[in-house]
Amino acid sequence: MSARAPRRPGKLTRRRFVALAGAGLAAVTAGVPAPGAALAATDPPKSGAAKPKKAAAPPAASGPGATTAHQKEFERQKASTLGVLKTIRAYALPPGGDLPVVFKPLRTPKQGR
Repeated sequence: MSARAPRRPGKLTRRRFVALAGAGLAAVTAGVPAPGAALAATDPPKSGAAKPKKAAAPPAASGPGATTAHQKEFERQKASTLGVLKTIRAYALPPGGDLPVVFKPLRTPKQGR
């Protein structure tokens, strides 16, 4: 059994890239802070004269009436998609009809006769 050839550290496979991109997107949408941000938040101030800042105030009224820009955009796209689906479903198709694609196998050329 032969040993696996070591990969170059700079080479990033497509599979690894997609996995990292998906993990990053999941972290962003979940609101997970970056690892460096967590360290910066827990570090005490270096000088004794500086006072720690107060925590930021929570967002304004998080009740049912308040929506974020992301939520508004999601609702707008959802309404648009539902409108398009309604239009497509309302389009009457004639009964029967030709298939959009018909499979026709191609003959391979004969080699070296």
